Amino acid sequence: MAIAFGYQAMDSDQLSSQQKYERALRAHEDAANRDPRAASCGYLAGDPATRAVGSFVWFRTPAEMLAFLAGSEIDLLCFEGDDVRRMAASVQRVLRGVTTLARVDREMLSACFEGWSEIVWLGSFAELRDRGGTFPTELRVAFRRARGTGEHAGPVADDEIDAFVAFLRGIGDAKGDDA
Repeated sequence: MAIAFGYQAMDSDQLSSQQKYERALRAHEDAANRDPRAASCGYLAGDPATRAVGSFVWFRTPAEMLAFLAGSEIDLLCFEGDDVRRMAASVQRVLRGVTTLARVDREMLSACFEGWSEIVWLGSFAELRDRGGTFPTELRVAFRRARGTGEHAGPVADDEIDAFVAFLRGIGDAKGDDA
């Protein structure tokens, strides 16, 4: 069964660009503040030009996350009208028929944002915590280096989970000292 999602274009068209941006910023902040142990589907976006990253954002279901990507993530870029509809349609095309997060083509999804945003990572909290792959293992090394506990890239232990969640929340936060 495919993941269903939709962009609320009519509602969005009735709002000014500033209102859409402010609504998207609040939604992004809410998603970034969720505990990934409870809302375990997430992604990290960044600016491909500067390589700066935002914050990890977390959702309870893949459908909720994919709807956010097709709506609020686009609204954060402050585009209007046809540009918004084109990007939203591109995101929906890439995600059509997707049944699991593992089936999302991250590069194709990033291309939908036309060089204005890049999906750096997309998956589950369990993947970041336990699995292999370049991004999760480099992230765990950075986590342990920041804590002064070496450069071990293995799975995050139960007694490290709270600190790992705090570390993830500091990613992209200019005020955070853990990132």
